[in-house]
Amino acid sequence: MDVFSQYFFQTFFRINEAFNYTDKTIEKDSDGKIKERYEAHLHIVDRYHLKFYLGISGRFRTTNYNEEIKRDIDLRPIIDATVSKHRFQNLFINEIQFMRDFYDGVMDEVSSFLRHYLEKTLPKKGYNQTVNGKVKDACLRLNSALNVKFEYNYRYPHEVSALDDLNSYAIIYQLPFNGFGRVEQDNVFSTNEGVYSQLLATKGVDWFASYVYSLRNALFHEIITPLDEEWQIIFKSAYLVLKQVSDICIATINRIIEFPQSKENAVFDYAATHQDSVFSALADSVELLDYPKMTLSNWKIDHGKIILKGWFLAKLKLQNGTAEEIETGAGAIEEIGKGFDFEIMLDDDFSIVRDSENNDCILIQLQKS
Repeated sequence: MDVFSQYFFQTFFRINEAFNYTDKTIEKDSDGKIKERYEAHLHIVDRYHLKFYLGISGRFRTTNYNEEIKRDIDLRPIIDATVSKHRFQNLFINEIQFMRDFYDGVMDEVSSFLRHYLEKTLPKKGYNQTVNGKVKDACLRLNSALNVKFEYNYRYPHEVSALDDLNSYAIIYQLPFNGFGRVEQDNVFSTNEGVYSQLLATKGVDWFASYVYSLRNALFHEIITPLDEEWQIIFKSAYLVLKQVSDICIATINRIIEFPQSKENAVFDYAATHQDSVFSALADSVELLDYPKMTLSNWKIDHGKIILKGWFLAKLKLQNGTAEEIETGAGAIEEIGKGFDFEIMLDDDFSIVRDSENNDCILIQLQKS
């Protein structure tokens, strides 16, 4: 941030070119004619420009009114001002405050030209006090609605994903997702592992690749001369190491995602070789027939160890009683599907980790019905 401030925003944030805020209401009279219309649109054009439109029209007694407020807001000065403020004021970047400062900058622009319209333009229209009041109320309505809408940007993805569409409130968003730098310290990851494990496996990997590219740009354009052979060797070596680390991370994540689809994974192998301890409580005699399904509920990598949680369905043949008891009807044999929850710790080769007492770090329990 201090050295390459010009790369900060493009590396850790992104303008949402799909942003599209719309709010439209129409009130009609008893004859079906429009009595009042309120229509607001904000969307991104040409990547850095926020197009603003507010239309207010209607009829009050004998007075017809039709006002349109249009504005094109260039986001680049707002971004530059926000980056500069945090560059010199904060030792560590406060992600929430950065977002607040950006949206405060946007709202300052919106409030400024709405105020100018109400104070300078509207009085020249010659409307009566009631119509002026309706137009003013519409401007205040939009100003308040945008403030409420932008509040979603200061919350975690799991808190707002079910409340509204990202494209309706996010002019910019953080990479790889909002609050990325705080999920661990705020204890958000551990309580919502399923959500954030998936985000890290998808958006996190994509962001890391773009981060490496931004690092490359900073090196080539700000520090080294591309034609210097010594720097080329240094950069090539660093790039190859970083690429290898990235490839390992991506391969590991892909293997985790594919883990439930494999019939030869560590959970199934353990259950097959420890049938007595895993399934024996279900009947006098248990034969494992198949594993039709496995699902991961969440996963994480902690200190180089892969921890997986989920459940699987086991198809079993259960026998209660001896052969003689079964013949007389006192015993029974049945095939049944049973669900089991599991938690397992794996090494980087996806073999089961052993603890200090040489026990396998795996827990398999029958699901409660």
